Amino acid sequence: MIKIQEEKIDHETLVNEVKNDRAGAIVTFYGTVRSIDETSDDIIALIYEAYEEMAIKKIEEIIKDAQKKYPVINVAVIQRIGRVNVGEDSIGIAVSSEHRDSAFHACEFIIDKIKILPPIWKKEVYSSGEVWRSEA
Repeated sequence: MIKIQEEKIDHETLVNEVKNDRAGAIVTFYGTVRSIDETSDDIIALIYEAYEEMAIKKIEEIIKDAQKKYPVINVAVIQRIGRVNVGEDSIGIAVSSEHRDSAFHACEFIIDKIKILPPIWKKEVYSSGEVWRSEA
């Protein structure tokens, strides 16, 4: 399952998408908007935009690459678009596999690739203004 949505990420729905009787491990990752980054400590929100059709295709390719590299059973990704406030999740990833090491490595591989490959952009919103960042 791959979704790009404005609604908040439902953690239970994400995990249920990857459950499988063969899975001995489910690893999740949630990217959460924080109020501080390398250049500022007054972030109040992020605004995400995406070329949705192409972003989904790229995420599908990333998942296929992860499945070739690691023996995973199921993968689910939900990427938020629109305004995501501090403390809210901007992305959720769940990976199931027979063993935890494969699930951990695949999950890390997927988030690292999603941060650079799909056409997803973010704008940081500060109390004093806004700025687009090249990396989602």
